[in-house]
Parts: sequence; structure tokens; C-alpha cells
Amino acid sequence: MALQRLMRVLLVCVVGYSSASVVDNTNFRTPRQNPANIFTVGNGEQCLSADRTTGGVCLSRNQCNTQGGKAIGFCGVFATCCSLNACDVRTNTKVAVFINPPLNHESSGLECSYNVEINNNNVCQMRIDFETFNLAPPTTVDPVENVTQRPGFTCRNDIFQVTNLQANSDILPPLCGDNNGQHLYVRVNASTNSRAIRINFKIADRVTQPNLPQATWKIKVTQLECFNTLGKFRDGILESITQSLPSTPFGGSSADRDEYLIAPPGCLQYYPDRAGAFESFNYNRGQGPYIGNLIYSTCFKKSPDVCGIKFTAATFNMAYRDETNIYLDTDCQINPVTRGTPQSEDYLFIPEAETADGLRGSKFCGASAANQIIASTPPGPLYVHFKSDNLVTDGIPEQGYRFSYNVLNNCFGRI
Repeated sequence: MALQRLMRVLLVCVVGYSSASVVDNTNFRTPRQNPANIFTVGNGEQCLSADRTTGGVCLSRNQCNTQGGKAIGFCGVFATCCSLNACDVRTNTKVAVFINPPLNHESSGLECSYNVEINNNNVCQMRIDFETFNLAPPTTVDPVENVTQRPGFTCRNDIFQVTNLQANSDILPPLCGDNNGQHLYVRVNASTNSRAIRINFKIADRVTQPNLPQATWKIKVTQLECFNTLGKFRDGILESITQSLPSTPFGGSSADRDEYLIAPPGCLQYYPDRAGAFESFNYNRGQGPYIGNLIYSTCFKKSPDVCGIKFTAATFNMAYRDETNIYLDTDCQINPVTRGTPQSEDYLFIPEAETADGLRGSKFCGASAANQIIASTPPGPLYVHFKSDNLVTDGIPEQGYRFSYNVLNNCFGRI
């Protein structure tokens, strides 16, 4: 009888709200309301302001006030759409959106920090999406006469940094410049003493440096849950009833919804879609420069039917060791045995790569990948690996790269 009553309640909810829109947790670009969950008291999902022009996060009124947020609309009967445009915010919501406070010449030269605490013990990763990210660009020292080499481009004015990581086992690079649409992943572990990450913006003083661009940001932090086998078994009865129904207040687990977005270990960036585009940090619409001293991997989802991936370069212009680069790995990196005068060793590593004209290699630098279609068919995961050093050579641009990609399910013909 109890089961029958529960099913009647679920049917009433489904009938009453079957026309409501459903939150799409895989869409990181356009915030949407979730009117189906009208009884929410603050679920941390994305929402829109009353005039539908500004994004926020759905919180209870008390949560919004204690986190220094501003109510910009409603999301359900008991919650408010909250804009978190203050500094020194602490939150543990499933999804949090942080917006820069009003900045002007008088208020710049500040540090703005956000503490994101682990929502529950199933959380294993946090995805940070830069919906808006415009800081001062990376810089290097001014050229000196008769000296062709200088330190690389690094973040010296405005700096974005994620700290307080899992026992300092992960090192995330400081970022700056134009990174609209970029993202990164942070690995977390609820079983350790550190149950939070700290996101910090350090903004340079615009009074003493008036030529720096205005700093603005809007970042979204999504806590991703890994599967909990025991929890799924415990909740199996309810899940078996609701799994075939539309999204309701009783709908599937967060881990089920998050599975698509969980990145493989060791990936700073992850693209689960079968096609898309990716670019270097501070690509800046092809103007660059990319940031020095970066080492990280960008990964792609390898479904059972996928055997490789195809990359098409829109822009590729990196430093090089030898200007006669013809896709040979040794043109991008110096053998330690023969190391002599410092030379650039920036490159993009694409495992088991082959160009459309049949040239093979793994390390691409200079303009070797420009105007190329490249197939990568590694036996393991799909990824590319970027490395930049702390060296700039006059006359050699370090603009960066942008690729479109498509996964391959037939690798016999490759490209």
C-alpha cells in the first residue's frame, strides 16, 4: 500500500509539471530556470534574474544573505536567484556562480577569494567554467638591446589561482588574460582533512597602472559526484520507480547526472562531446600570447565505439627550437646530452599523430600544425599535452592555438 501511495504522488507530480523545462547539466553556456522543482529551498542550480538578463544560483534567502549575495529573482516558492558578486564568499552548494564585484580605479588592487566546500562525500571533482574571464594579460620583461632571449610570458599583474588542494598533490597553474569559455578540473577527496578549495583573484592596482584592462569574471563551479555503489543499492527501490520518469523533485541521483562530465585522472581540461573546439589559455582570438611554464593535458571522451580523434587547426603558432621544423619531434625539444645555448622547448604533444599528407610525429611546435588536419589514434586515452617554458625569443611569436575536433569511429582510413 505504501508503494502504491508513493507511485500516485509521483504521477501527480509528473502530470502537474510535465510541460516544465528541465535543467540540462551538460550545458555550461546558457543558464536556465528549473520551474519543475517549485518546492526547492535552494538547490544550487543555475537560474536567471527576473528580467532574464543575469545568471545566478538558486539558494534559500538565508544562504544568499550569509554568502554576501544579492537576490535578483525567484526560483521556486521558497528560494531566490542569488548573484554572488561579493568577495570572501563561502559556499557548499552543488553549483555556485561567482561574479566580480563592481570594480573601478578606486577599488582595484584587491584580492577576491571564494571558498568552495565539498557538498557531500560522493564529490570527487570540481569543474570550474569561465563564462567570463578577462584579466590583465601575461607579460614579460622589456626587450634589451643585443639580447634576443627573455623570460617567458607569466601572470604578473592580475592572477587567478586555485589553492588548498588535496594534500598539495595537485598543482594548478596561475592564469590570467582572456579565457572566456575555458574551463578546468580540480580533483578533490572528501576523506581527507582538506574539504574545500580556495579560488583567489589577485587584481593589480589600476591607479598606478591605468593602461591595464578592466578585470571582469563570472565563473561557475560545479561539484561532480562519482558513483557510490552502496548508496545506489540502498536507494535502488526508489530509483527503479523514477528512472523512466521525467525530471522531478524525486528524480535520479546527482552521480547519475554527473557521470557524463567526470574527467579521467590527470586531465586539467575535459571535453566529453563528440565534436567541439579547444584552444590555449589566453588564446585571445588568435592574438595570444600563451602563458609560460604551463604543463597540462586536455582530454576527450573515448566511448566504446571511438578509436581515435581528428584535429583541424584554425590557428597554430608556437615557439620552436629549429625554424626548419618538419614535424620532427627533435625540432621541438633539445636532447639533454647535447644541450647547449638555451632554446625554446614549447610544444603540443599529440600521441600517434599523422597529418593528412602522411607525415608522422608527436610534438608540434612553430607553425607545424597550422592549416593541418591531424589524426591521433593512440591505444589508450584521447588527449593532447601542452608544454611551455620560461623563455621568449625575439621575433618568434607565441600566439597559441585553436583546434576543432571530431572523434573517429573508423580509423582504417584515419583522415
